[in-house]
Amino acid sequence: MKRLLSLTLSIFLCTLTMSAQGFIDHLTSKAAGQGTVTVHQDTLLDDLVNGKKQYVPEKKEERKDFPTIQTGKKMKARGYRIQVFWGGSARIDQTNAQRMGTRVTTLFPELQAYTTFESPNWRCRVGDFVTRQEAADYLKKLKDAKLTDDAIIVKSEVIIYQ
Repeated sequence: MKRLLSLTLSIFLCTLTMSAQGFIDHLTSKAAGQGTVTVHQDTLLDDLVNGKKQYVPEKKEERKDFPTIQTGKKMKARGYRIQVFWGGSARIDQTNAQRMGTRVTTLFPELQAYTTFESPNWRCRVGDFVTRQEAADYLKKLKDAKLTDDAIIVKSEVIIYQ
């Protein structure tokens, strides 16, 4: 019984000392028979990792020429998407479809990319547009950005927010 009590007490004390020590402090501590680690980083990052400070994101300026990312209750409706890639059924076609979706969402983060396989083709469609005119405006922006010349507007089931 004494042994169990002393073991429990030892584990508890070790846990207390480990939690009081920060992650970087623990990482850079010297131990016999082990190498050393040197970490060069900003003290703000160290405070964030160790829970001493909370991260508060900066407010981004809203872009007036693009809609903001929407939140709220999701609903499905008939609308339009822009098909930016369609290819065969090979693995490379899947990779190319996903890559095209990533390229579009990098330049236009307000658009959602949908990569799907509809036998026998991989395709990537972007956006959730209620009207064809909204889709046409973005199609022009995609072509101006020289992402693709083969993009087309297609009717699709889209996600809208209320």
